[in-house]
Amino acid sequence: MADIDEIRKKIDKLITEKGLNYRDVSLKIGRKESYIHQYIKYRYPRRLKEIDRVRLAKLLDVDDTEIMDDEVIASKTGNAPSAKLDIISDIIKASNSPEGKLISIDVLDAHMPANDPHFLAQAIGHHLVCKAMLDDLTASKPEDLKIIKILNESMSPTISSGDLLWFDKSYQYPEADGLYLIASGRELIARRIQISPLDGTITLTSDNPAYQAYTAPSNKEVKVLGKIVCVTHKL
Repeated sequence: MADIDEIRKKIDKLITEKGLNYRDVSLKIGRKESYIHQYIKYRYPRRLKEIDRVRLAKLLDVDDTEIMDDEVIASKTGNAPSAKLDIISDIIKASNSPEGKLISIDVLDAHMPANDPHFLAQAIGHHLVCKAMLDDLTASKPEDLKIIKILNESMSPTISSGDLLWFDKSYQYPEADGLYLIASGRELIARRIQISPLDGTITLTSDNPAYQAYTAPSNKEVKVLGKIVCVTHKL
Protein backbone atom coordinates (compact mmCIF):
# COMPACT_ATOMS: atom_id res chain seq x y z
CA MET A 1 0.00 0.00 0.00
CA ALA A 2 1.40 3.41 -0.93
CA ASP A 3 0.37 6.99 -1.51
CA ILE A 4 0.93 8.93 -4.72
CA ASP A 5 4.35 10.32 -3.73
CA GLU A 6 5.64 6.88 -2.70
CA ILE A 7 4.54 5.44 -6.04
CA ARG A 8 6.31 8.28 -7.84
CA LYS A 9 9.55 7.46 -5.96
CA LYS A 10 9.13 3.76 -6.69
CA ILE A 11 8.73 4.40 -10.41
CA ASP A 12 11.82 6.62 -10.37
CA LYS A 13 13.81 3.80 -8.71
CA LEU A 14 12.54 1.18 -11.18
CA ILE A 15 13.53 3.36 -14.13
CA THR A 16 17.05 3.75 -12.72
CA GLU A 17 17.36 0.02 -12.04
CA LYS A 18 16.38 -0.72 -15.63
CA GLY A 19 19.09 1.63 -16.90
CA LEU A 20 16.53 3.83 -18.61
CA ASN A 21 16.00 7.59 -18.62
CA TYR A 22 12.89 9.73 -18.42
CA ARG A 23 12.96 10.69 -22.10
CA ASP A 24 13.17 7.10 -23.35
CA VAL A 25 10.46 5.92 -20.98
CA SER A 26 8.13 8.73 -22.04
CA LEU A 27 8.56 7.93 -25.73
CA LYS A 28 8.21 4.18 -25.20
CA ILE A 29 4.79 4.61 -23.56
CA GLY A 30 3.65 6.92 -26.34
CA ARG A 31 4.04 10.28 -24.61
CA LYS A 32 6.07 13.41 -25.33
CA GLU A 33 9.68 13.18 -24.14
CA SER A 34 9.22 15.37 -21.03
CA TYR A 35 6.15 13.53 -19.71
CA ILE A 36 7.80 11.24 -17.12
CA HIS A 37 10.26 13.92 -16.01
CA GLN A 38 7.37 16.27 -15.26
CA TYR A 39 5.45 13.50 -13.50
CA ILE A 40 8.32 12.53 -11.18
CA LYS A 41 10.03 15.89 -10.57
CA TYR A 42 7.12 18.31 -10.78
CA ARG A 43 4.22 15.99 -9.80
CA TYR A 44 2.34 16.74 -13.01
CA PRO A 45 0.16 14.96 -13.80
CA ARG A 46 -0.79 14.11 -10.23
CA ARG A 47 -1.49 10.52 -11.22
CA LEU A 48 -0.72 8.57 -14.38
CA LYS A 49 -3.64 7.70 -16.61
CA GLU A 50 -4.66 4.04 -16.63
CA ILE A 51 -3.30 3.36 -20.10
CA ASP A 52 0.02 5.07 -19.25
CA ARG A 53 0.37 3.11 -16.02
CA VAL A 54 -0.29 -0.22 -17.75
CA ARG A 55 2.23 0.54 -20.51
CA LEU A 56 4.80 1.74 -17.96
CA ALA A 57 4.39 -1.39 -15.83
CA LYS A 58 4.97 -3.57 -18.88
CA LEU A 59 8.10 -1.60 -19.77
CA LEU A 60 9.45 -1.93 -16.22
CA ASP A 61 8.53 -5.63 -15.95
CA VAL A 62 6.25 -5.25 -12.95
CA ASP A 63 2.57 -5.86 -12.35
CA ASP A 64 0.68 -2.60 -12.82
CA THR A 65 -0.79 -2.95 -9.30
CA GLU A 66 2.74 -2.41 -7.95
CA ILE A 67 2.67 1.17 -9.21
CA MET A 68 -0.94 1.83 -8.27
CA ASP A 69 -1.58 4.11 -5.29
CA ASP A 70 -4.02 3.47 -2.45
CA GLU A 71 -6.78 5.68 -3.85
CA VAL A 72 -6.83 3.89 -7.17
CA ILE A 73 -6.73 0.47 -5.51
CA ALA A 74 -9.67 1.46 -3.30
CA SER A 75 -11.68 2.66 -6.28
CA LYS A 76 -10.91 -0.53 -8.18
CA THR A 77 -11.74 -2.98 -5.43
CA GLY A 78 -14.58 -1.14 -3.75
CA ASN A 79 -17.09 -1.10 -6.57
CA ALA A 80 -15.95 -3.88 -8.89
CA PRO A 81 -15.35 -7.64 -8.53
CA SER A 82 -11.94 -7.44 -10.16
CA ALA A 83 -9.42 -4.61 -10.42
CA LYS A 84 -7.89 -6.35 -13.43
CA LEU A 85 -11.20 -6.28 -15.28
CA ASP A 86 -11.51 -2.56 -14.62
CA ILE A 87 -8.02 -1.97 -15.95
CA ILE A 88 -8.80 -3.92 -19.12
CA SER A 89 -11.97 -1.90 -19.52
CA ASP A 90 -10.01 1.34 -19.18
CA ILE A 91 -7.53 0.20 -21.82
CA ILE A 92 -10.34 -0.66 -24.21
CA LYS A 93 -11.92 2.76 -23.67
CA ALA A 94 -8.61 4.51 -24.29
CA SER A 95 -7.98 2.41 -27.36
CA ASN A 96 -11.34 3.35 -28.83
CA SER A 97 -10.83 7.06 -28.35
CA PRO A 98 -10.06 9.05 -31.53
CA GLU A 99 -6.74 10.37 -30.20
CA GLY A 100 -5.46 7.05 -28.87
CA LYS A 101 -6.93 4.37 -31.09
CA LEU A 102 -4.93 1.16 -31.08
CA ILE A 103 -5.03 -1.42 -33.85
CA SER A 104 -4.50 -5.13 -33.12
CA ILE A 105 -2.28 -6.99 -35.60
CA ASP A 106 -2.11 -10.81 -35.54
CA VAL A 107 1.27 -12.36 -34.76
CA LEU A 108 1.73 -15.72 -36.49
CA ASP A 109 3.63 -18.85 -35.43
CA ALA A 110 7.01 -18.91 -37.21
CA HIS A 111 7.42 -22.61 -36.41
CA MET A 112 4.22 -23.64 -38.17
CA PRO A 113 4.74 -25.21 -41.64
CA ALA A 114 4.36 -22.42 -44.19
CA ASN A 115 2.42 -24.70 -46.54
CA ASP A 116 -0.20 -25.49 -43.90
CA PRO A 117 -3.61 -24.33 -45.23
CA HIS A 118 -4.34 -22.71 -41.85
CA PHE A 119 -1.01 -20.88 -41.64
CA LEU A 120 -2.45 -17.36 -42.00
CA ALA A 121 -5.34 -18.01 -39.63
CA GLN A 122 -3.43 -19.27 -36.58
CA ALA A 123 -2.44 -16.28 -34.45
CA ILE A 124 -0.31 -16.91 -31.36
CA GLY A 125 -0.66 -13.33 -30.13
CA HIS A 126 -1.45 -9.76 -31.05
CA HIS A 127 0.56 -6.58 -31.43
CA LEU A 128 -1.12 -3.27 -30.60
CA VAL A 129 -0.04 -0.29 -32.67
CA CYS A 130 -1.24 3.31 -32.73
CA LYS A 131 -3.51 3.91 -35.74
CA ALA A 132 -1.69 7.12 -36.68
CA MET A 133 1.64 5.29 -36.70
CA LEU A 134 0.18 2.44 -38.75
CA ASP A 135 -1.21 4.91 -41.29
CA ASP A 136 2.28 6.35 -41.71
CA LEU A 137 3.72 2.85 -42.14
CA THR A 138 1.41 1.45 -44.80
CA ALA A 139 -1.77 2.03 -46.77
CA SER A 140 -2.75 -1.63 -46.26
CA LYS A 141 -5.96 -2.40 -44.43
CA PRO A 142 -5.28 -3.36 -40.78
CA GLU A 143 -7.27 -6.58 -41.15
CA ASP A 144 -4.93 -7.68 -43.96
CA LEU A 145 -1.74 -7.20 -41.94
CA LYS A 146 0.11 -9.99 -40.16
CA ILE A 147 3.42 -10.14 -38.26
CA ILE A 148 5.82 -13.09 -38.22
CA LYS A 149 9.42 -13.77 -37.23
CA ILE A 150 11.72 -14.96 -40.00
CA LEU A 151 13.97 -17.87 -39.01
CA ASN A 152 16.52 -18.02 -41.82
CA GLU A 153 19.21 -15.89 -43.49
CA SER A 154 18.04 -16.29 -47.10
CA MET A 155 17.56 -12.50 -47.50
CA SER A 156 20.52 -11.36 -45.39
CA PRO A 157 21.68 -8.63 -44.90
CA THR A 158 18.36 -6.92 -45.71
CA ILE A 159 16.40 -9.36 -43.58
CA SER A 160 18.12 -11.43 -40.89
CA SER A 161 17.00 -14.40 -38.84
CA GLY A 162 14.95 -13.12 -35.91
CA ASP A 163 13.61 -10.05 -37.71
CA LEU A 164 9.86 -9.37 -37.60
CA LEU A 165 8.14 -9.09 -40.96
CA TRP A 166 4.94 -7.11 -41.32
CA PHE A 167 3.13 -8.29 -44.44
CA ASP A 168 -0.10 -7.71 -46.31
CA LYS A 169 -1.85 -11.04 -46.88
CA SER A 170 -4.20 -9.59 -49.51
CA TYR A 171 -1.39 -10.08 -52.06
CA GLN A 172 -1.85 -13.67 -53.24
CA TYR A 173 0.28 -13.05 -56.31
CA PRO A 174 3.03 -10.47 -56.95
CA GLU A 175 1.28 -7.43 -58.43
CA ALA A 176 4.29 -5.08 -58.45
CA ASP A 177 8.02 -5.13 -57.71
CA GLY A 178 8.86 -5.50 -54.03
CA LEU A 179 9.63 -7.85 -51.17
CA TYR A 180 7.29 -10.79 -50.75
CA LEU A 181 6.78 -13.64 -48.31
CA ILE A 182 6.72 -17.06 -49.97
CA ALA A 183 6.04 -20.61 -48.82
CA SER A 184 8.84 -22.80 -50.12
CA GLY A 185 7.49 -26.17 -49.08
CA ARG A 186 7.34 -26.08 -45.27
CA GLU A 187 9.81 -23.19 -45.05
CA LEU A 188 8.91 -19.52 -44.94
CA ILE A 189 11.20 -17.37 -47.08
CA ALA A 190 11.36 -13.76 -48.25
CA ARG A 191 12.32 -12.84 -51.79
CA ARG A 192 12.74 -9.71 -53.88
CA ILE A 193 10.43 -9.94 -56.88
CA GLN A 194 10.70 -8.05 -60.15
CA ILE A 195 8.17 -8.18 -62.96
CA SER A 196 9.44 -7.70 -66.51
CA PRO A 197 7.55 -4.90 -68.31
CA LEU A 198 8.27 -6.66 -71.61
CA ASP A 199 6.89 -10.17 -71.21
CA GLY A 200 5.58 -10.31 -67.63
CA THR A 201 8.11 -12.89 -66.47
CA ILE A 202 8.88 -12.91 -62.76
CA THR A 203 12.38 -12.88 -61.33
CA LEU A 204 12.86 -13.89 -57.69
CA THR A 205 16.17 -12.91 -56.12
CA SER A 206 17.80 -13.01 -52.72
CA ASP A 207 20.05 -10.35 -51.23
CA ASN A 208 22.13 -13.23 -49.86
CA PRO A 209 24.60 -14.20 -52.64
CA ALA A 210 24.52 -17.82 -51.47
CA TYR A 211 21.02 -18.17 -52.93
CA GLN A 212 20.47 -18.25 -56.69
CA ALA A 213 17.84 -16.24 -58.52
CA TYR A 214 15.13 -18.01 -60.46
CA THR A 215 12.34 -17.02 -62.83
CA ALA A 216 8.69 -17.82 -63.41
CA PRO A 217 6.73 -17.29 -66.64
CA SER A 218 4.02 -15.16 -64.97
CA ASN A 219 2.84 -13.87 -61.61
CA LYS A 220 0.18 -16.62 -61.52
CA GLU A 221 3.01 -19.14 -61.16
CA VAL A 222 4.24 -17.52 -57.94
CA LYS A 223 1.98 -18.17 -54.98
CA VAL A 224 2.91 -15.68 -52.26
CA LEU A 225 1.67 -15.38 -48.69
CA GLY A 226 1.80 -11.60 -48.76
CA LYS A 227 3.77 -8.48 -49.59
CA ILE A 228 6.24 -7.31 -46.96
CA VAL A 229 5.53 -3.72 -45.90
CA CYS A 230 7.91 -3.37 -42.96
CA VAL A 231 10.85 -5.13 -41.30
CA THR A 232 11.76 -4.59 -37.64
CA HIS A 233 14.86 -5.93 -35.94
CA LYS A 234 16.83 -5.64 -32.72
CA LEU A 235 19.72 -3.19 -32.59
